[in-house]
Amino acid sequence: EQITKQLHKLISVHKITDLTDEASIERELALFKVNAAPERRSEIIEIANIFRAKIVDVGRNTLTVEATGDDAKLKGLEDLFRAYGIKEIVRTGKVALSRASRD
Repeated sequence: EQITKQLHKLISVHKITDLTDEASIERELALFKVNAAPERRSEIIEIANIFRAKIVDVGRNTLTVEATGDDAKLKGLEDLFRAYGIKEIVRTGKVALSRASRD
């Protein structure tokens, strides 16, 4: 309740709905900057493809991967990328919508 009151004070918040006890769809966005030597890039790209993630930036020694999904999917991707070395991770936090009614 306190969080809701604080969020209503923000100008850009139009509506808040508590979905804790409702059927909902939750997603999160994550960006991973992964160490990627040229000879190992294809492995990282293959992992990204399996998770339906996108390569959004290519550096001399890094790849930046964008992924969306639930917490378990992003945690799994993070665990696999740790073997290559993660330079940075940024996650948005959850966004959610209630599921459509079955009427």
